[in-house]
Amino acid sequence: YYTRADADRSGAWFGKGADKLELAGEVDPKIFEAVLKGFLPDGSRLGSENREHRAGTDLTFSMPKSWSLLALVGGDKRILEAYAEAVKETLAWAEKHLAETRMEVSGKYKPVQTGNLLVALFSHDTNRNQEPNAHIHAVVANATQGPDGKWRALKNDKLWEHNTLLNAMTMARFRLSVERLGYEIGEIGKHGNFEAAGVPKEVRDAFSSRRAEIVEHLKEMTSSGLAARNVANLKTRSEKQTVKDRSALARQWTDKAAAM
Repeated sequence: YYTRADADRSGAWFGKGADKLELAGEVDPKIFEAVLKGFLPDGSRLGSENREHRAGTDLTFSMPKSWSLLALVGGDKRILEAYAEAVKETLAWAEKHLAETRMEVSGKYKPVQTGNLLVALFSHDTNRNQEPNAHIHAVVANATQGPDGKWRALKNDKLWEHNTLLNAMTMARFRLSVERLGYEIGEIGKHGNFEAAGVPKEVRDAFSSRRAEIVEHLKEMTSSGLAARNVANLKTRSEKQTVKDRSALARQWTDKAAAM
């Protein structure tokens, strides 16, 4: 999914954990798969042979719709670069403050900070309905090097607990960048999200059929909140198709935007 979903979108390694393993530049799918299964590049294995290895944590950073439209339909690639840099800055903070493993200390296993993460970043630009949707999957492998130099499983509790904060931090950094590019901030949403001024809601909605599917399904559910939204997302999503003709899809987006 990560390496094939959006045509030629290859990933990039990130984090001090990647540096320690001398993983840099483009992500090799075979090495990526091995790491998710608990095997380091030198062939050593994390954890026990008798225990299934948890692959990792997907922290997904999604750009609000108006910015996706300006970048992918309007053609301002600087917006994509600004967002990618904001995500990396956030992950660097997370690596410093949230990366932990469990180690035996005075006879008891306790959380210990490690200060390093092994991350594969994949930039995708469509949703499952092949609409403009710039988002970055930060796949944090279940591996971190402890203070003693030994590689262990990552304790990811803090990463999940701070998920909303990580998005807000990304958007705050992104806002500084797009304002420097000359854009104005429009509608403010939850968790630090904001739209670009000058992109009307009806245009955003016209390119947001995935959101409409989720909202419609939520109306039929008895529960609400983030957990319910996640369920609605899973219930309504189709398999993500490979974009066979990227230039044709881009023309389709442009024509639709021009008609509006």
